[in-house]
Amino acid sequence: MVSRRVRDIEYAIRDIAVIADQVKKTGKQIFNLNIGDPLKYDFETPKFITEALTNASYNGKNFYADSLGVVELREEISKSLKRKDNLDINSDDIVVTTGVTEAIYFLLAAMIEKGQELLIPGPTYPLYINNTKFYDGIPIEYELNEEDDWEPNIDDLRNKITNKTQAILICSPNNPTGVLFSKKKVKEIIDIAGEYNLPVLSDEIYDQITYERDYVSPASLSKDVPVIGMNGFSKAHLMTGWRLGYLYYHDPENKLIDLKEGIAKLARARLSASCIAQYAAIEIFKTKSNHTVEMVRSLRERRDYSYKRLKQIEGINCVNASGAFYLFPKINLKELRNWKTDKDFAIDLLKKTGVCTVYGSGFGKFGENHIRLTFLPNLNTLEKVYNHIEDFVK
Repeated sequence: MVSRRVRDIEYAIRDIAVIADQVKKTGKQIFNLNIGDPLKYDFETPKFITEALTNASYNGKNFYADSLGVVELREEISKSLKRKDNLDINSDDIVVTTGVTEAIYFLLAAMIEKGQELLIPGPTYPLYINNTKFYDGIPIEYELNEEDDWEPNIDDLRNKITNKTQAILICSPNNPTGVLFSKKKVKEIIDIAGEYNLPVLSDEIYDQITYERDYVSPASLSKDVPVIGMNGFSKAHLMTGWRLGYLYYHDPENKLIDLKEGIAKLARARLSASCIAQYAAIEIFKTKSNHTVEMVRSLRERRDYSYKRLKQIEGINCVNASGAFYLFPKINLKELRNWKTDKDFAIDLLKKTGVCTVYGSGFGKFGENHIRLTFLPNLNTLEKVYNHIEDFVK
């Protein structure tokens, strides 16, 4: 017997990998542009971080940690939020999680009842659709406007608020579009949330991976609207497999007391995030390192090359990324008549060339007629990838 919750789960980013494994068995080289993991390419975890993990274990930090997170780590995160975003977040208002994924689980488990709605940007990271449905809620996508460089359509967002809406999600820099929302649009969303007495959820995992302009924290723009931020160490610090994240509460008027207690209960019930990983992460805040800056420098070069090549392919249009490491090109299926859907396109591309992207419809209805690809590989690999795509489309 399988539950409805399990039957309804879809995750295109990994689902396409199953097909890639089948294609690989035929002897074809696979170019994995589907998963946003820098460590699958030529990026490496800084040595001082891996040494800190080893030392934590040798020094006996192999026990269950505090369910809310190691106190010293939460204190360092608190200081970092003050330095980076000018936020006064007490360490007691921070919960260390097993990646941002667990933070999403915690929040939706604590917020969503049957039939209630979560407003999410569309196209969207699939986990928000899956998890909302998992808890019998309804994910409602507000449009990110491709004609406006994937900025949020504020009118569409406002029109989709109902008496069942529980929160508004901001995901910036955005997955899958790779776009950093403007400060103006984020402030408008904060103001609308305040108008309807709604909290804002802010997915900030790519906040340190931006190009032409700096990231602005939604919580820093909010005087009275509660903002729950979600962040972690996976992307900026090249620790994807460590599964270490956190959430924090910006709650100027103490509107989140019940939610905080509910999430604390969930945290206690699952014991704790990895203790040695938490003690190792403390060293990130205490050690001067340019590893993130250097990574962003490499990514900018790869982004520029990828965008240039995509623009040269007839039948494909693309908005350039201003953050993260994704591009989300539009496939003109009317012009390219060999394929009926973006999924057909992505699977055929994979089978014929070995280039593994993700079909855009896997990111919700606003992702239809697109594919998502990472620009994480080195330039030599990217050259082969875009040669393959260009030949395939021709």
